[in-house]
Amino acid sequence: MFGKIIISTVIIVILSSFVFIYQSIPDYQGEWTSQHIDNDVKIFRDQTYGIPHIHAKSLKDGYYGLGFVHAQDRLWQLHIRRMSSQGRLSEVFGYRQEVLNIDKYIRNLGYLESCKRIVQKLSEEARIHLQSYADGINDGVKSLQILPIEFKILGAEFQDWQILDTVAFIKLMSLLNVNDMFHEFMRTKFDELYGRELANILGSVGPHNQFDSSVTEVQEKEWIQFMKIHNVSYNSKSEWQANNSKNNENKTNTKYNLTEILESIPEYYSNYIFPTLKASNAWVISGNHTISGKPHLANDPHLDNNIPSQWYQAEIYYQMDNQEYNFIIGGTLPGLPISMSGRSKYLGWGLTTLYSDGGDIYEEEIIKKEDGNLFYKFNNQWIPCNKTVETIKIKGQEDQFITIFHTHHGPIMQYYIENNKLRDHKGHFYSLQSIVHIDDYESFDGFIKFAQGKDLKESMELLKHICYPNNGMVFISHDNHIGYLSTGRLVIKEGHPDENAYVKKNNKEWIRYVPYKEIPMIIDPEKGYIVVANNKFIPDNELSWNSQPTSRGRRINDLINQKITKGEKFSILDHINLQSDTYDSYACNTKNELISLLREYDKKKELSNEILILENWSCKWDSDSSGALLYGVFEYFYSFKFHSQLDQAVIKQWNNFYIFDSFHFKNLIDMYLAQPNDQILNQPYCNGSGQDKCAQNLVEALREARQYIHGKFGNQTTDWKWGSLHNQLFPHAFSNTPFGFIFERRIPYHSNRRSVAVSSYELDGSFDGKTGSNYKQIISMDSEEPNFFVIDTGISGNPFSKLYTNQMDIWKQNQYVKMQFGNTTDYDLLYVIHPN
Repeated sequence: MFGKIIISTVIIVILSSFVFIYQSIPDYQGEWTSQHIDNDVKIFRDQTYGIPHIHAKSLKDGYYGLGFVHAQDRLWQLHIRRMSSQGRLSEVFGYRQEVLNIDKYIRNLGYLESCKRIVQKLSEEARIHLQSYADGINDGVKSLQILPIEFKILGAEFQDWQILDTVAFIKLMSLLNVNDMFHEFMRTKFDELYGRELANILGSVGPHNQFDSSVTEVQEKEWIQFMKIHNVSYNSKSEWQANNSKNNENKTNTKYNLTEILESIPEYYSNYIFPTLKASNAWVISGNHTISGKPHLANDPHLDNNIPSQWYQAEIYYQMDNQEYNFIIGGTLPGLPISMSGRSKYLGWGLTTLYSDGGDIYEEEIIKKEDGNLFYKFNNQWIPCNKTVETIKIKGQEDQFITIFHTHHGPIMQYYIENNKLRDHKGHFYSLQSIVHIDDYESFDGFIKFAQGKDLKESMELLKHICYPNNGMVFISHDNHIGYLSTGRLVIKEGHPDENAYVKKNNKEWIRYVPYKEIPMIIDPEKGYIVVANNKFIPDNELSWNSQPTSRGRRINDLINQKITKGEKFSILDHINLQSDTYDSYACNTKNELISLLREYDKKKELSNEILILENWSCKWDSDSSGALLYGVFEYFYSFKFHSQLDQAVIKQWNNFYIFDSFHFKNLIDMYLAQPNDQILNQPYCNGSGQDKCAQNLVEALREARQYIHGKFGNQTTDWKWGSLHNQLFPHAFSNTPFGFIFERRIPYHSNRRSVAVSSYELDGSFDGKTGSNYKQIISMDSEEPNFFVIDTGISGNPFSKLYTNQMDIWKQNQYVKMQFGNTTDYDLLYVIHPN
């Protein structure tokens, strides 16, 4: 009897599971009615990839349709992005200290009140379109038979989407792209340890401390022409003083535990929740250099590889005010009703992170009164801090309350460090000033109007009003123009640009924002192409002084220029090949110097075989490359040969960014040119002792790499393959739970962070790729040439759907999905939403 009960129970569980799986997959065929649309909205999909094509009579109804399909396929992603960006994760997960720390950090940022003000003051057009998107999400939820499995596991409910949720999401996404402020603590610590001169070298402060700063997005000749036309001269507008880095009054002594600060944002934060634009590639080619005679655009944004994908492909086909039909197709981010990278009938566009410096950490001198109020010192006066109280709701527990204090710079980051109290750093605290704290009423209008434009210059002018995020964008048009624009507020600051790389004393202020007419914008440069790859965006001046060069920027420029110089024309296949390029230009440009140093300092000649492998390496990070494996492991061990005074968390923060690339490759050349016992070979930041310890560390790192590889793959070099060690990881919010096996994926992969086909891995010893080209597109304005796009996983966020990972294999193999757009209705599935 007992056995029959067990069998029956198992059968019931299995049948219930099948029923749940069946019901959890949304219907892509059917009908629905809604009071929020004016005419029928038709959603066409193909069976293979399930990419939605939304046909609507107006863009407003098209946004409704986009919200509807986002809810069908990515409801959990929408939910977690909303709760994350508003500091409400504890309402979902209950009391978990690491989750509560995130909520406190987000509330500490102090932008939610700004979000509320923005919602109240949006233009009528922006409000209508954003509300229509929200209505689509909410109706999409109602159309589902059951909520996704993540909701069931946590017992969570979905609350109606609001305009505020969209505004808050873009605020936080933008803040996480204001990157340099996170390096200010690190450089300041270097300053304390080694002095400002070496800190500038280690932190790649200024062009003279950078490996390769000559390749800029807007090049020298174009920039001179732009400044002449617009009467721009940035350098004279901020009164730069001679570099006074040796002046003791500007010396900043740290009064905090650096390791705590750099570890303060949990890995969970960026890996599973937020699409931080860590890197990207984009380029455009004039029709003068293409086979078709029409311009081309290629773009591949690099966010954290998550599952579901950060990106979602979709098309909106709609009727404009003049009764003409247009379309918008490309990559959307669930939570935003706009195509961040894509094309219309008349324009194509692609984006990258600009890496402009739109955020600063200020050291504030604070006194605390008996009544709990804080005062900060500014211009020799004690000024009261503004104070707000935030309520954090925790599922199953009582609410918690935190008090946030603000100076005129911005919020005091007392919850930047993981603790529950305002920490006393000997009377000094740290506030954050950021462009994200600006009340931005115009960006959504800019996006909405831009995508409907026909004239490239007029459309680009609309995007100048975008306050954030800071992006470098490229454009092509149907009438054969190409263009470049820096979006987001650019800041003019007091003092020499070197000083802006460090934690600021409170007497160094922001002066103003760059006016619209001076925002860098180029149309139809003489060279016939534009490349943006997170490299320095304009030649050296106060806006780009500390922008870092990138190997990808160098490689893409070199390959495009080579082809044009030869008089060859570009085809779509050329862009596919370039997006899949695994060549590391920085490693190759310094390989001879590295080999020479290794041979000179390998006194026992015990590493001859490994040195020969590196010498014969093609500098390509292909999956089957033994040279890439050896270089990657060598670079890992070498990266920890610095700063013995600091915790490994600090070293990882330094080594995981372009700052280290700039230092490392420039340092290789400097060491190669040095004589024995020169200072460059014996710097205090190098670990170890003995003569020429910095160069000796190269040999020691290669020895450790050999030992590691022998232990893992044996001593037969034919078994050494980069793809055997390096996997691309696709984590989910449930990755570190017993349910992780249902959601998470990993695949063997190629590339590294410096190759065009990027795969960035953190220095945690796993060699797992965490960031890559989640979305790729190739666009031609010629009606006969195919257009392509692909995402790294699949349209669906449902692990039981065939659309969960069905683009992963083609993405890995550098293949694409052909874009279908315009008045095309030869699809397999149709879902119709009727007005009520």
